[in-house]
Amino acid sequence: HSHIIDELGLGKIRPEDPVVILFTSGSESAPKGVPLSHFNILSNLRSVFEAVSFKTNDILLAMLPPFHSFGFSACTIFPMISGLKVAYYPNPTDSRRVAEACRKWKATMLFGTPTFATAILKAPKEELLTLRIIVVGAEKAPASLFQAIDALGNGAILIEGYGITECSPFLALNRVGDPPEGVGKPLPGVQMLIVDPETHKPLQAGQRGLVLVRGDNVFSGYLGNKPDPFLEIEGVKWYSTGDLGYLSPSGTLVLAGRMKRFVKIGGEMVSLPAIEEELLAKWPSGEEGSNLAVVPVEKEGIRPELVLFTSMDITKEIANEVLAGAGLSNIYRISRVQRLESLPLLGTGKTDYQKLIRELAGNNSI
Repeated sequence: HSHIIDELGLGKIRPEDPVVILFTSGSESAPKGVPLSHFNILSNLRSVFEAVSFKTNDILLAMLPPFHSFGFSACTIFPMISGLKVAYYPNPTDSRRVAEACRKWKATMLFGTPTFATAILKAPKEELLTLRIIVVGAEKAPASLFQAIDALGNGAILIEGYGITECSPFLALNRVGDPPEGVGKPLPGVQMLIVDPETHKPLQAGQRGLVLVRGDNVFSGYLGNKPDPFLEIEGVKWYSTGDLGYLSPSGTLVLAGRMKRFVKIGGEMVSLPAIEEELLAKWPSGEEGSNLAVVPVEKEGIRPELVLFTSMDITKEIANEVLAGAGLSNIYRISRVQRLESLPLLGTGKTDYQKLIRELAGNNSI
């Protein structure tokens, strides 16, 4: 063994050396290079081991690509260092084949996004009966997904978590046995602080603000060191997630959405994900991903407009009736609807909002 270590130069590797360079999704801004160290990845997976109970006979059906932080850590490194049995299928959007692979390999665990999981759970029940845990992240899990898990009737559970590429990626996870709340409690070794988005003053539990985190899983900075994602609060350096949320009395993190996905209208911060959530309750995502997205048009001196991009037959009037019926105030209103054959998606399955923004600006066609 020592000969192999010397031959490959493994003895010269330091814990803080980069093991991988991943890129952010680019759904809201240009992708950024994220170097993650051996120490970042291993400390983060050690925290996951402490938070989730795995069994010796578990079999993971891995379908997420390794260029995605969730896929790299959970589907590639995690089974490699834990000895967990794993079977791979290369395309998470091919829900029918993924379900067949679950039956073929008797998979007990599945990791993915709510969009992918929702499509897979539409398969015949007999193909999914060996599943006991489905872990989802990267987007909010709708109530319909929890209902689909219950409908399997085999005792399978859905675990919703929260992670960011820059954090290797896992930050919070609902624990088995606890009632699902938000995206769960912070993992062991992860500290969270909620601050005012403008003044950066720490807020009390229950107050919504900017989510800051720190821990051994947090990277040291982007390639080129730009932009600087860290804030110093009372002499301590924190990573700014760009997400808004609050910590409940039980210590659970409840997310409100990305700061970049809020728009100020009439003096109020309007959540675009909140609008999408109500519309998706009426018109759920399809197997290929979401069928709708809300994008703001902001011009100086003019009240911002909200544009609904959709591949479905939804009128402005019907959409606004749904929003009013959900109890949203009058400022949560769609100004116009733009029809597309399909919404542009990134490789991770997320909506490509940058492409939609360019479409509004007339700089690019979809």
